[in-house]
Amino acid sequence: MSNTTAELALDGIGQDGRRFHVPVDGGSEIFAGGFVATLIATGMLVPFTTAGAGPAIGKATHSIDNTGGSDGDERCMIETDRVYRVTNGTAGDAFSEATPLYSPVYGSDDHTACDNDNGGTRQYMGVFMGMEDDGKVRVRVNPALAEI
Repeated sequence: MSNTTAELALDGIGQDGRRFHVPVDGGSEIFAGGFVATLIATGMLVPFTTAGAGPAIGKATHSIDNTGGSDGDERCMIETDRVYRVTNGTAGDAFSEATPLYSPVYGSDDHTACDNDNGGTRQYMGVFMGMEDDGKVRVRVNPALAEI
């Protein structure tokens, strides 16, 4: 799968999480509702699953285009420490009602949850908090719990 190319709903459950601004990587475009991470080398914000990025730290609350800028020219507000409804992976990557609560969740892109790390190639997204009736996965995102 690939990262989102348009805005998505934040699709959180319960009260809003914590929100704060993070500087955006030069050359990056982030879409509202997509999971985000920071580059390990620079600490700049990028779409989740960008090469060189760490685990998910939250979701972007708005879109920001820094493709023509330098590191930190733009800042993006992110929301974290919340449970989000996320698209379920497919086939052997999908969660089910039988998945134990608090199992680790990994991302195949910036909006899809998978139940495995694909041999260490997927980044940590959060913890599994159950399923919705429509098949979406509930994922708690909290960078303090990330497997770095």
